[in-house]
Amino acid sequence: MSDNESVLVNVLTKRINVLNYTTLDENEYNEAYFKHIGLTNVDIRSYQLHGIRWLIERYEKGHGAILSDEMGLGKTLQTIGFLLYVCKAKKQFPSIVISPLSVLQNWTKELSRFAPGLNIQIFTGAKDERNELAETIKKSKFDILLTTYEYILKDTTFFQSFNWKVLIIDEAHRIKNSQSLLHGALKTLNVSCRILLTGTPIQNNLSELYSLLSFCAPNVFYSTHHEDFVQYFQNINKDETRKKILISFLKPFVLRRLKRDVLTDLPDKTELMIYHDLSKIQKELYKAILTKNRSIFGPTEAGSKTSLVNIMMQLRKAIGHPYLFPGVEPEPFEMGEHLIEASGKLHILDHLLAHLYAKKHKVLLFSQFTMVLDVLQDYLTYREIYKYERLDGSVRSEERFLAINNFNTKDDTFIFLLSTKAGGVGLNLVAADTVIFYDSDFNPQNDLQAADRCHRIGQKRPVRIIRLVCQNSFEEVILRRAEVKLKLSKTIMENGELASGLNTVIETKTQLQDVLRIGIDKLLDETAQMDYTKIDFNDILGETDKNGHWLALAENKENEDKELLPSGSTNDDSMYVFEGVDYRDAAKKPDIDLFDRLITTDEKASSTTGSLSNHRTIERTQRHQMTEEEKVARAAKIRETKARQQQEMEEAERRREERRKAKREQLWTSNNYCSCRVLLSEDEDEETDETVLSDSDDDSSGETKLHYVFGDVMKPQLHGEKCAISVHCVDDSGRWPAKGVFASISKRSKEPEKQYTLAAEMDDINMGDAHVISLNDCVIDDEPECDQYVALIVAQHRYKFDFTALDSALRGLAKRAKELKASVHLPRIGVGSQGFNWYGTEKLIKKYLSSCRIPTYIYYFKRDGSATNNKRSNEESLGNNKRMTTEKKTNHKDRLKIHLPSYLSGIHIFFHEIDDNTKRRLQRFIYAFDGDVDEKADSNTTTHILTSGECRDVLALKDACSNALIVNVEWLDVCVSQGRKLHTDIYEL
Repeated sequence: MSDNESVLVNVLTKRINVLNYTTLDENEYNEAYFKHIGLTNVDIRSYQLHGIRWLIERYEKGHGAILSDEMGLGKTLQTIGFLLYVCKAKKQFPSIVISPLSVLQNWTKELSRFAPGLNIQIFTGAKDERNELAETIKKSKFDILLTTYEYILKDTTFFQSFNWKVLIIDEAHRIKNSQSLLHGALKTLNVSCRILLTGTPIQNNLSELYSLLSFCAPNVFYSTHHEDFVQYFQNINKDETRKKILISFLKPFVLRRLKRDVLTDLPDKTELMIYHDLSKIQKELYKAILTKNRSIFGPTEAGSKTSLVNIMMQLRKAIGHPYLFPGVEPEPFEMGEHLIEASGKLHILDHLLAHLYAKKHKVLLFSQFTMVLDVLQDYLTYREIYKYERLDGSVRSEERFLAINNFNTKDDTFIFLLSTKAGGVGLNLVAADTVIFYDSDFNPQNDLQAADRCHRIGQKRPVRIIRLVCQNSFEEVILRRAEVKLKLSKTIMENGELASGLNTVIETKTQLQDVLRIGIDKLLDETAQMDYTKIDFNDILGETDKNGHWLALAENKENEDKELLPSGSTNDDSMYVFEGVDYRDAAKKPDIDLFDRLITTDEKASSTTGSLSNHRTIERTQRHQMTEEEKVARAAKIRETKARQQQEMEEAERRREERRKAKREQLWTSNNYCSCRVLLSEDEDEETDETVLSDSDDDSSGETKLHYVFGDVMKPQLHGEKCAISVHCVDDSGRWPAKGVFASISKRSKEPEKQYTLAAEMDDINMGDAHVISLNDCVIDDEPECDQYVALIVAQHRYKFDFTALDSALRGLAKRAKELKASVHLPRIGVGSQGFNWYGTEKLIKKYLSSCRIPTYIYYFKRDGSATNNKRSNEESLGNNKRMTTEKKTNHKDRLKIHLPSYLSGIHIFFHEIDDNTKRRLQRFIYAFDGDVDEKADSNTTTHILTSGECRDVLALKDACSNALIVNVEWLDVCVSQGRKLHTDIYEL
């Protein structure tokens, strides 16, 4: 033992020995006690009571802990009981709970169910919403704040402003890497007690375990001792003394119970493997990937770009389904049996699902790849009889909750498609009794978590875990290696052992070739092909009773695995033992010969593969031409793909914006800069009064129409108002000209110029901003007593007027005017700019200002000697209800129409199931080009109903609004891009 190692053991032993815990009295802190302080709607099991008391003891001692019960034992319930003690019995708050997005809804539901007396705040939403929510939360009193990992990284400063009593991290193996951003951000929070919840505290090695220990108990496990800890315990399998030392170190900080030990009433879980082989197409692909022969993918551009660099990943795709490779599926694309027959794995799954459906089972189907889920979704759509739900990383939180609820409550939902990473964490899916792994994860802990989505508290039926494995393939190697890796995780908490020294990574090209050689002689045998119709699934999986419950498999069943395993299989745990042959030193001679022959005759193999591919294409039955319905379905799928790609682009842009925001905040702080920009949330857009008055409308109050006056906008004409905002339109350059309105503003005060140029230096000038600057520090004697402001609205870029930016800026201006109870005074903003039209600008000013009862004045600059202007001065005075005579008004509008396309005139549009962002974007163009938007579909006024191409309510919409055209929303986008009204023929639904 080195000096460092000796010091480590002595130091840890000393620190842990002084932790004398006060054991809580079981008779006092019993179920009645916790129900008295607020725990409801649950009968607490004895081991759960012990877990709550154990957490309280650690909390009272002043350090955190790892609650590491096996998945499905109720870690959430125990945590809620512990939080009730902290918040209600000890009256200490606030606490914070951080979870994955997929289980945030579940935490909300469980807290409201088990602890309705706790005051809960949920911190999520868009950045503007979170800014407002943060201010509200800071001013309120609450017990628990719920949020997710993502928001910890985005709003670290907000979370650092609290002194948290307890920090709960669900699925805490997420912070197993001490160098990760999340781990670092969480360590900066002010927390008295850190509790980690994870069913897999050790996934790979001792380093990850120490990261968790040093996080929850930093005063015991110093981060500086990380390497010494790993070094000392790395050979623990060979040293019983060190094993006992590690047990003593972990016992005060880790609580681990297994389902088999505490849930005697939980139904059995049986794990099985079903082997399959490859289809002819897959064998060709497998061979081509081994030889890096791209010709198998055909002459198409997509095929030529297929990457064969990561050979292990490409082999996994080939085993999963050949259509995962671009250019392999023949065109035109259509549904058919070829989708099933092309993959041996999907072929056997098809027979397996038919058996399970007939026996009334409910299935969870997991895959590592969303591309595979896409293929499986196509298959389920083609089969039609199987109702399904889907959940992966792209599904939003609300949709996740709805999909889970549908599967658990609807008996006719047969199958749930899930990605192992997104759907294998924190979900409760006890409605299922069968789990199928389409492919296996390199990390077996992920598969264990996924399987326990249905094998947990609340499950009333026996569970079957079925793994589909391609025999004699690289997939078997993955499985064997996963088994070895899993042994590393069976720590002293389960078996009294901890294995850490074994390396499970394929490090060299020679090792990789050894692995790839295994079994390929039989795998690529063209004459061998399994007949899936002859498989007896009753014999493999066991019988089912009349209620659809699995019956126990016979304990001493002879030849139990005859149908599951290839002949000659052995139960040897070594990943290098297959079919009774040990591959530790060398692969079988036929495998080596075939592998070397493939490599050394690469060109010949490539040409042979190409001919086989051509032969395959010729032998395949020619596909029939797609029907109109199939073309529509295909078009809908293409649009869905485009929408998904657009969402990914928007997500990338959001991340860039967040990085920019963090950099900007740092700049502001260092320069003590305070922004005058009006902040808007997305909700405020929906609150805007959509009523826009026409020029001929009259209102005796004078508050709902624009007032047209002559004069200087910087000398506002007041009519009883105590506050006035003078407006000017600026560009986003940060340069302050010396002429025109700019000169008038500078003459009144230098503050707007100073604030505008400083905002540009602080990266605080963006299109659509409204900067409202006070002029009260510079009072002029001959002006009436009034609070005066200047609003600089950023709606120009390089002299080009931006209508969308004007819309956003006027919303901000309206918000500030309402807050100040101010009148608004505008010149004819934007006149002379490229892309400007006054008619559309007037409509927006009416929409956001005058129609919202904000006194609004438009200023014309009076020029000497202008008879026309003198005439207008009389006609457009404040007391007149009409700003022009009918003749003058008509001529004025006719002149404006030259600059304003009005191709949407007379059109009334209703949006059906269109997302808010798209709706807001298109509304601006509709108003600008003389159209209108109906909040409700009206058979008398609505002319067009815009919806997505996947709308299922077309018939209902036609019945409700027979005179309206039901049109794909793309029609309006194309109209706007081309600047004209298009026929709706090809866009009608």
